[in-house]
Amino acid sequence: MTIIFSCIRQLLISCLNIFKYSRVENAEKGYQMESVNRDIESNMNAELRAHEDSFIQNHENKIEDFENKANFQDCEQIIDEESIRQFIDEIPHISFQQTEQMKEIGERAIATLNSVIDKMEGFELLEEEQDFNFWIKYVETPEKYQIGIMKYTYTLNTTIDSYLEFMKDLQLQKSMDNSIDAFEKHLEDMNLQINYLRYKKIMFMDPRDFLYIKYSDRKGDDCVEISKSIQVDNFQPQELPAKQCTRAVLLLSGNLIKQIEDNKIMITTYSECNMKLKLKPVMTKQASKNEIKKMVKRYRDHFNL
Repeated sequence: MTIIFSCIRQLLISCLNIFKYSRVENAEKGYQMESVNRDIESNMNAELRAHEDSFIQNHENKIEDFENKANFQDCEQIIDEESIRQFIDEIPHISFQQTEQMKEIGERAIATLNSVIDKMEGFELLEEEQDFNFWIKYVETPEKYQIGIMKYTYTLNTTIDSYLEFMKDLQLQKSMDNSIDAFEKHLEDMNLQINYLRYKKIMFMDPRDFLYIKYSDRKGDDCVEISKSIQVDNFQPQELPAKQCTRAVLLLSGNLIKQIEDNKIMITTYSECNMKLKLKPVMTKQASKNEIKKMVKRYRDHFNL
């Protein structure tokens, strides 16, 4: 652009030179014309320099604005990822009376689930079938606990409504899984529940229990349900454990459910859970996958009756 301004400048100067060196009738008129020409040339040079400086300054400003915008977007993305991680890691301290606050947690958990469920970095594919896929990765905490993060997809021959009713029937699910020691509902308000789940000793793992909110959102042929651990002061289960039990932490678990046929749904699950185990991933990842496959089989057997 500087070259263009220079060319225009030279062209105008050449035109002025024609006037400057044209014959005049007398010296006085010639002097006056030359003086006028000098003024015009001086003004023109000043004007061209002003436009050139303005263009360069605006061009630099636009580049700076673009860079600032790009840096802001990068910063915004980093902050967003940090806030997502912070939300997952934090366990809300709440009371049973704060149902509105629980629903807000549920809505935020759904937004968080939608942000993380498609990110596959670091995941290992352990099984790939037509109606079942399973990925897993691990994150180590400062306490050396191994947090398993699982993603899996499967289909069931049912409708979303039937599936949701099934998931609300905790005693039915307990009867289907003999590793469950207790499954209790402590609050239910529309699409919000507070559940208590306790597992018996399983292989290398002593008894574990969870206290968590479950929240769902239904939109047409799509449904999202999430679960997240909470802390409640002086909480006591209805059925006390026979042995000492370790409180595990359900950082975030969620299902994206789609009605893909009249009587068939596709479920995509994300589960991030701190079972407070320090065993190496090589010792647990296949066992985790096998437990999920057993669960899917139980669900399929139930809906295929």
